[in-house]
Amino acid sequence: MTFRRHALATVAVLTLCFTGGAQAQTSDTVVAELNGTPITFGEIAAFQQTIPNAAEMETASILPRLIEFYIDQKLMGAAARGRGLENDPDVQLQLQRLEDELVRQAYLRDEISDRVTEDRIREDYDKKMETYVQDEEVKARHILVETEDEAEAILRELSDGATFEDLARDRSTGPSGPQGGDLGYFTRGTMVPEFSEAAFALSAGDITSSPVKTDFGWHLIKVEDKRMKPAPTFEEMRAELRNELSDAAVQAVLTELRGRATITITPTATE
Repeated sequence: MTFRRHALATVAVLTLCFTGGAQAQTSDTVVAELNGTPITFGEIAAFQQTIPNAAEMETASILPRLIEFYIDQKLMGAAARGRGLENDPDVQLQLQRLEDELVRQAYLRDEISDRVTEDRIREDYDKKMETYVQDEEVKARHILVETEDEAEAILRELSDGATFEDLARDRSTGPSGPQGGDLGYFTRGTMVPEFSEAAFALSAGDITSSPVKTDFGWHLIKVEDKRMKPAPTFEEMRAELRNELSDAAVQAVLTELRGRATITITPTATE
């Protein structure tokens, strides 16, 4: 079995949840020794974070397997260094690339943390809210069928007192059928034009007086509420704003670095 297959097999085992009477461990608790060198619970917990499928699991629940896998990696690493493989040119090149990547990431984290603060995110939110335009939206249900005759028949049942939600569950071919045709709130641009025009022409509580044709089939629409769409809260927009500011910060950093550098690109390199 190759090293890669061995590692993958061990990782697969780690996806199982082992139970037992493991006691609570501290970071400094010695859980094993390798050639006389103590191995602590903290080392194992940190190692766990590098293993796919195991990082989110409770460390104590898979501790025995983690220890065995960690020891295997330490032994193979020591054996490789015993052969001087850390000095292999290919290994050195990969190590240099990895170091460069880690250093770049650390640099960007520092730059972004200085430029993307909580105050800056709040300031950006306030600016967006100053120009935020509320759109009208409706809350509606619909019944979708294949033919106009089917839609007309359902419309007659509604006139006779049938419940829109019940007919949607029984007759609608749309994905919202099981939910009584519920589409939730939506703005004009969300739906196809024919559907939106008919829905926004209704008042709350009204049902279309005739079937509405779209590329999907024939619809009956019931509007349950109309309102101006509420502005998103700061908490709702926090992640989006942080990402926008982070992207802008990265571009600003690159612009500054290029501005301080002398860059020459050989014309033939871009031909």
